[in-house]
Amino acid sequence: MGQTHQQPNIHYLLNDSRLAAALEAIDDLHDAAAEGTLSSTTSLSKQELVCWLRDVVYTAQETIKEIESGRKVYAVPPLRLIK
Repeated sequence: MGQTHQQPNIHYLLNDSRLAAALEAIDDLHDAAAEGTLSSTTSLSKQELVCWLRDVVYTAQETIKEIESGRKVYAVPPLRLIK
């Protein structure tokens, strides 16, 4: 029998420094867009950037709604026993 290797269960905390890094990246994009230097800042097309930014905005808005509603949201519904 061989040994079983288990991956460690790593949890990344979303703390203020990680959120600040995400905001800084978006702010860098904003600066490049305002200065007309997007092509030297990213290899993504304008259409790809807009899609990514719309996804970020949507996800942020939905997260705010969930936080403010106080509801518990399950990614996977709880199992139920069926008799």
